[in-house]
Amino acid sequence: MNAFEIEQIERQMRSELRLPLAYSTWAEIERHARQERSRAVGKALAGFFSGVVATVTGFARQIRGTAAQCTGARLRHDH
Repeated sequence: MNAFEIEQIERQMRSELRLPLAYSTWAEIERHARQERSRAVGKALAGFFSGVVATVTGFARQIRGTAAQCTGARLRHDH
């Protein structure tokens, strides 16, 4: 056996000797996972709505600009 094989066997033995997690540890892991998921969903929603707001604001700015140009053009005509 070489050193790599011995290390693999030692790792396997250590992992087999581990005890299963206690209920409180599982509950902590689950709570942490829920918090992370909530943060990720919140961040995704915030990014989506900020993009929507930016798009709507840009569109409204274009409409106002077009309306101002049309109003300015109407005011320059002599009728």
